[in-house]
Amino acid sequence: MIKAVMFDLDGTIADTNELIFKSFRHTFHTHGIDHVADAEIYSFFGEPLHNTMHRYAPDQAKELTATYRDYNAIHHDELIRHFPMVKETLNQLIGMGLLLGIVTSKRGSVAQKSLDALNLTSFFKVIVTPELTVKHKPEPDPVLRGAELLGVLPNEAIMVGDSPYDLLAGRAAGCITCGVEYTRLDLNVLLQTNPDYMISDVSQIIGIIQQLNQDEEALNI
Repeated sequence: MIKAVMFDLDGTIADTNELIFKSFRHTFHTHGIDHVADAEIYSFFGEPLHNTMHRYAPDQAKELTATYRDYNAIHHDELIRHFPMVKETLNQLIGMGLLLGIVTSKRGSVAQKSLDALNLTSFFKVIVTPELTVKHKPEPDPVLRGAELLGVLPNEAIMVGDSPYDLLAGRAAGCITCGVEYTRLDLNVLLQTNPDYMISDVSQIIGIIQQLNQDEEALNI
């Protein structure tokens, strides 16, 4: 029985694609790293920020990270957007008795800022950020922590995300995994993780859960 849904934040619940892209582009330009193609920037969406910066400037990763965070904070409210049907879907999931959580690579204060800006905070019982685990996506630890805080077993939850890191973490934790086709990453990269489901609209998660729970109920008759 599916009892909970855990969502990634950026690119899944909150449309921060433009914000993230511009933050990276500003950071690279500021530090003289101008050879990074647009597609390459999109390819590491969802990756822990320090890992990305270390790849391009191992000796300056902290400085690049600080530049990124400063730009991101200044332009956050200006560039963050809603995805279609998010609020309606979250309302319906709660009406179905499901518990909802966020599992994100974003720092706690910034994740909270995003949820507050979109008036989404009240929907989620837990928000798992990098401060809560030693290991991060694609390791299972953040998803396992989310399930623990929600009070469900991993196989009673679905992990929904727009990057391979989300889906790999969810699968490793023992959750059902669901990728979103509206990702800005190469869709083939997402499909290579073999998610259990793919959705083109976040509201489609409702039908998936209804069918899974109906099937389980039928088996138990």
